[in-house]
Amino acid sequence: MHILSVIPARGGSKSIPMKNIYPLLGKPLIGYTIEHALCSKKIDRVLVSTDNREIARVARKFGAEVPFWRPNEHAEDKTPDFPVFFHALSWLKKNEGYEPDIVVHLRPTSPIRNVQHIDHMIQLLMENPHCDSVRSVSAAKQSPYKMWKQEGKHIVPFFEHPYNEKTLTAKQYLPKVLYHNGCIDVIRASTILTKKSLTGEVILPFLMTHEKFEVQIDSRLDARIAEMILGTA
Repeated sequence: MHILSVIPARGGSKSIPMKNIYPLLGKPLIGYTIEHALCSKKIDRVLVSTDNREIARVARKFGAEVPFWRPNEHAEDKTPDFPVFFHALSWLKKNEGYEPDIVVHLRPTSPIRNVQHIDHMIQLLMENPHCDSVRSVSAAKQSPYKMWKQEGKHIVPFFEHPYNEKTLTAKQYLPKVLYHNGCIDVIRASTILTKKSLTGEVILPFLMTHEKFEVQIDSRLDARIAEMILGTA
Protein backbone atom coordinates (compact mmCIF):
# COMPACT_ATOMS: atom_id res chain seq x y z
CA MET A 1 0.00 0.00 0.00
CA HIS A 2 1.38 3.40 -1.02
CA ILE A 3 0.75 6.27 1.40
CA LEU A 4 1.49 9.82 0.29
CA SER A 5 1.54 12.98 2.39
CA VAL A 6 0.67 16.19 0.57
CA ILE A 7 1.53 19.46 2.31
CA PRO A 8 -0.10 22.45 0.56
CA ALA A 9 1.94 25.65 0.94
CA ARG A 10 1.27 28.56 -1.37
CA GLY A 11 3.37 31.69 -1.28
CA GLY A 12 0.65 34.28 -0.86
CA SER A 13 -0.71 35.02 2.60
CA LYS A 14 -2.31 38.16 3.96
CA SER A 15 -2.07 37.78 7.75
CA ILE A 16 1.66 36.95 7.81
CA PRO A 17 3.66 37.46 4.59
CA MET A 18 5.23 34.14 3.50
CA LYS A 19 3.53 32.53 6.49
CA ASN A 20 4.47 28.98 5.55
CA ILE A 21 8.16 29.68 6.17
CA TYR A 22 7.64 32.12 9.05
CA PRO A 23 10.32 31.38 11.71
CA LEU A 24 8.88 29.62 14.74
CA LEU A 25 11.55 29.23 17.44
CA GLY A 26 14.08 29.65 14.65
CA LYS A 27 12.61 26.95 12.40
CA PRO A 28 10.49 27.67 9.29
CA LEU A 29 6.84 26.89 10.00
CA ILE A 30 6.59 24.28 7.25
CA GLY A 31 9.63 22.49 8.69
CA TYR A 32 7.56 21.18 11.60
CA THR A 33 4.98 19.57 9.35
CA ILE A 34 7.56 18.04 7.01
CA GLU A 35 9.30 16.51 10.03
CA HIS A 36 5.99 15.11 11.28
CA ALA A 37 5.36 13.43 7.92
CA LEU A 38 8.90 12.04 7.67
CA CYS A 39 8.67 10.61 11.20
CA SER A 40 5.50 8.68 10.39
CA LYS A 41 6.02 4.92 10.22
CA LYS A 42 3.35 4.56 7.54
CA ILE A 43 3.87 7.49 5.16
CA ASP A 44 6.33 6.51 2.43
CA ARG A 45 6.41 9.73 0.40
CA VAL A 46 6.25 13.39 1.45
CA LEU A 47 5.38 16.05 -1.12
CA VAL A 48 4.89 19.82 -0.92
CA SER A 49 2.57 21.55 -3.38
CA THR A 50 3.66 25.16 -3.79
CA ASP A 51 3.83 27.99 -6.29
CA ASN A 52 6.78 29.68 -4.55
CA ARG A 53 10.49 29.02 -5.13
CA GLU A 54 11.62 29.99 -1.63
CA ILE A 55 9.07 27.68 -0.03
CA ALA A 56 10.21 24.94 -2.42
CA ARG A 57 13.83 25.51 -1.40
CA VAL A 58 13.00 25.29 2.30
CA ALA A 59 10.79 22.23 1.75
CA ARG A 60 13.57 20.37 -0.05
CA LYS A 61 16.04 21.36 2.67
CA PHE A 62 13.83 19.64 5.24
CA GLY A 63 13.52 16.51 3.12
CA ALA A 64 10.26 16.91 1.20
CA GLU A 65 9.80 16.46 -2.55
CA VAL A 66 8.65 19.33 -4.76
CA PRO A 67 8.22 17.56 -8.12
CA PHE A 68 6.01 20.20 -9.74
CA TRP A 69 4.85 23.81 -9.46
CA ARG A 70 1.32 24.45 -8.36
CA PRO A 71 -0.62 26.28 -11.11
CA ASN A 72 -1.40 29.92 -10.32
CA GLU A 73 -5.14 29.29 -10.56
CA HIS A 74 -4.78 26.85 -7.64
CA ALA A 75 -2.78 29.28 -5.49
CA GLU A 76 -5.20 32.15 -5.00
CA ASP A 77 -6.63 33.45 -1.72
CA LYS A 78 -9.97 31.73 -2.17
CA THR A 79 -8.69 28.50 -3.71
CA PRO A 80 -10.19 25.52 -1.83
CA ASP A 81 -8.12 22.45 -0.97
CA PHE A 82 -9.72 20.02 -3.42
CA PRO A 83 -8.24 21.29 -6.73
CA VAL A 84 -4.79 21.38 -5.12
CA PHE A 85 -5.00 17.69 -4.24
CA PHE A 86 -6.67 16.67 -7.48
CA HIS A 87 -3.89 18.43 -9.42
CA ALA A 88 -1.17 16.74 -7.34
CA LEU A 89 -2.56 13.22 -7.83
CA SER A 90 -3.31 13.79 -11.50
CA TRP A 91 0.22 15.11 -12.13
CA LEU A 92 1.85 12.18 -10.34
CA LYS A 93 -0.21 9.64 -12.25
CA LYS A 94 0.42 11.28 -15.64
CA ASN A 95 4.12 12.08 -15.21
CA GLU A 96 5.34 9.28 -12.94
CA GLY A 97 2.71 6.56 -13.15
CA TYR A 98 2.49 6.88 -9.36
CA GLU A 99 -0.88 6.18 -7.75
CA PRO A 100 -1.06 6.21 -3.94
CA ASP A 101 -3.75 4.33 -2.05
CA ILE A 102 -4.03 6.83 0.79
CA VAL A 103 -3.30 10.55 0.97
CA VAL A 104 -2.46 12.32 4.23
CA HIS A 105 -3.30 16.03 4.24
CA LEU A 106 -1.01 17.90 6.64
CA ARG A 107 -1.40 21.67 6.80
CA PRO A 108 1.81 23.61 7.53
CA THR A 109 -0.24 25.96 9.71
CA SER A 110 -0.51 23.17 12.32
CA PRO A 111 2.99 22.98 13.82
CA ILE A 112 1.90 20.96 16.87
CA ARG A 113 1.10 17.29 16.25
CA ASN A 114 1.57 13.86 17.74
CA VAL A 115 3.10 11.74 14.98
CA GLN A 116 1.45 8.66 16.46
CA HIS A 117 -1.92 10.28 15.71
CA ILE A 118 -1.01 10.31 12.02
CA ASP A 119 -0.26 6.59 12.02
CA HIS A 120 -3.34 5.76 14.12
CA MET A 121 -5.56 7.63 11.67
CA ILE A 122 -4.00 5.85 8.69
CA GLN A 123 -4.52 2.51 10.42
CA LEU A 124 -8.11 3.45 11.20
CA LEU A 125 -8.84 4.08 7.53
CA MET A 126 -7.10 0.85 6.51
CA GLU A 127 -9.21 -1.14 8.96
CA ASN A 128 -12.46 0.39 7.68
CA PRO A 129 -12.61 -0.18 3.92
CA HIS A 130 -16.16 1.20 3.73
CA CYS A 131 -14.97 4.64 4.89
CA ASP A 132 -13.78 7.45 2.61
CA SER A 133 -11.70 9.47 5.05
CA VAL A 134 -10.69 10.15 8.64
CA ARG A 135 -10.67 13.70 10.02
CA SER A 136 -9.15 15.00 13.24
CA VAL A 137 -11.75 16.68 15.42
CA SER A 138 -11.99 18.44 18.77
CA ALA A 139 -14.87 19.13 21.11
CA ALA A 140 -16.42 22.48 20.25
CA LYS A 141 -16.03 25.05 23.02
CA GLN A 142 -19.03 27.04 21.82
CA SER A 143 -22.26 25.22 21.11
CA PRO A 144 -23.97 26.02 17.78
CA TYR A 145 -27.26 25.61 19.66
CA LYS A 146 -26.44 28.89 21.41
CA MET A 147 -25.47 30.78 18.26
CA TRP A 148 -27.43 33.54 16.57
CA LYS A 149 -27.42 35.40 13.28
CA GLN A 150 -28.53 38.94 12.52
CA GLU A 151 -31.52 39.55 10.29
CA GLY A 152 -32.13 43.24 9.82
CA LYS A 153 -32.02 44.89 13.25
CA HIS A 154 -32.75 41.68 15.14
CA ILE A 155 -31.06 38.36 15.90
CA VAL A 156 -32.58 34.93 15.38
CA PRO A 157 -31.27 31.40 16.13
CA PHE A 158 -28.57 30.37 13.69
CA PHE A 159 -30.58 27.28 12.79
CA GLU A 160 -33.84 25.74 13.89
CA HIS A 161 -33.57 23.36 16.85
CA PRO A 162 -35.66 22.33 19.88
CA TYR A 163 -33.28 23.82 22.46
CA ASN A 164 -34.15 27.32 23.60
CA GLU A 165 -34.38 29.41 26.74
CA LYS A 166 -37.73 27.85 27.63
CA THR A 167 -36.32 24.33 27.63
CA LEU A 168 -32.56 23.85 28.02
CA THR A 169 -29.92 26.54 28.38
CA ALA A 170 -27.12 24.78 30.28
CA LYS A 171 -24.39 23.67 27.89
CA GLN A 172 -23.98 20.30 29.56
CA TYR A 173 -27.52 19.34 28.53
CA LEU A 174 -27.07 20.22 24.89
CA PRO A 175 -25.87 17.67 22.28
CA LYS A 176 -22.10 17.26 22.17
CA VAL A 177 -20.63 18.86 19.06
CA LEU A 178 -17.29 18.25 17.33
CA TYR A 179 -15.47 20.48 14.89
CA HIS A 180 -12.80 19.79 12.29
CA ASN A 181 -9.59 21.17 13.79
CA GLY A 182 -7.54 20.92 10.58
CA CYS A 183 -4.60 19.11 12.18
CA ILE A 184 -4.65 15.84 10.18
CA ASP A 185 -6.82 14.45 7.39
CA VAL A 186 -6.41 10.95 5.94
CA ILE A 187 -8.19 10.31 2.65
CA ARG A 188 -8.45 7.48 0.17
CA ALA A 189 -6.98 8.53 -3.17
CA SER A 190 -10.11 7.15 -4.84
CA THR A 191 -12.20 9.59 -2.79
CA ILE A 192 -10.28 12.46 -4.39
CA LEU A 193 -10.00 11.14 -7.93
CA THR A 194 -13.30 9.30 -8.32
CA LYS A 195 -15.67 10.95 -5.86
CA LYS A 196 -14.12 14.39 -6.45
CA SER A 197 -14.06 15.08 -2.72
CA LEU A 198 -11.61 15.42 0.17
CA THR A 199 -14.05 13.77 2.57
CA GLY A 200 -16.45 11.50 0.71
CA GLU A 201 -19.71 10.42 2.30
CA VAL A 202 -18.47 8.15 5.10
CA ILE A 203 -16.11 10.00 7.44
CA LEU A 204 -14.54 8.63 10.60
CA PRO A 205 -13.64 11.03 13.44
CA PHE A 206 -10.36 10.97 15.32
CA LEU A 207 -10.93 12.86 18.56
CA MET A 208 -8.05 14.96 19.86
CA THR A 209 -8.56 15.83 23.51
CA HIS A 210 -5.63 18.19 24.07
CA GLU A 211 -6.16 21.84 23.14
CA LYS A 212 -2.62 22.25 21.81
CA PHE A 213 -3.48 20.26 18.69
CA GLU A 214 -6.09 22.88 17.80
CA VAL A 215 -3.50 25.63 17.27
CA GLN A 216 -3.60 27.02 13.73
CA ILE A 217 -1.19 29.77 12.69
CA ASP A 218 -3.31 32.56 11.19
CA SER A 219 -1.70 35.51 12.97
CA ARG A 220 1.45 36.51 14.83
CA LEU A 221 -0.45 36.01 18.08
CA ASP A 222 -1.11 32.39 17.06
CA ALA A 223 2.60 32.04 16.33
CA ARG A 224 3.51 33.31 19.82
CA ILE A 225 1.08 30.86 21.41
CA ALA A 226 2.57 28.01 19.38
CA GLU A 227 6.08 29.03 20.43
CA MET A 228 5.03 28.98 24.09
CA ILE A 229 3.64 25.45 23.71
CA LEU A 230 6.58 24.17 21.65
CA GLY A 231 9.03 25.76 24.05
CA THR A 232 7.66 23.79 26.98
CA ALA A 233 7.29 20.47 25.10
